[in-house]
Amino acid sequence: MITLPITVLAFETDFGGVVSNTRYLEYLERGRYELFHSKGFTISGIWEEQGVQFVVRRAEVDYIAVARHEDKLELRTGVESHTGATTVVFHELKRVSDGVVILRAKQTLAYLNTRWRPVRVPEIFMQLLPVDADGG
Repeated sequence: MITLPITVLAFETDFGGVVSNTRYLEYLERGRYELFHSKGFTISGIWEEQGVQFVVRRAEVDYIAVARHEDKLELRTGVESHTGATTVVFHELKRVSDGVVILRAKQTLAYLNTRWRPVRVPEIFMQLLPVDADGG
């Protein structure tokens, strides 16, 4: 599991200073990338070394509260499960100043080989990205 600090910038908000829903999805992408990078995975490296690529098959987002311009946030990201051909990544975004949860989300990842066919979760992903007992 990783924790990623995020500061809300003006261009991420609407006229009222509230973060746009589409920006939250970008935060999730940042969290997932940081999680994979923390274990030494890069997108090009996964493709070249493992012959697979993961794709987001499903995203579930529960918007609980709003974040505003210049809020300091923390995004917690980890692996909830590996099952067959998918990995579920969880995310929780909190405002640092008061601990309010802004959103909770899950992304289901599927793995494709070099012919763009689905494959099982590669063993190296299960080894280097273990299921987080405190997550989800």
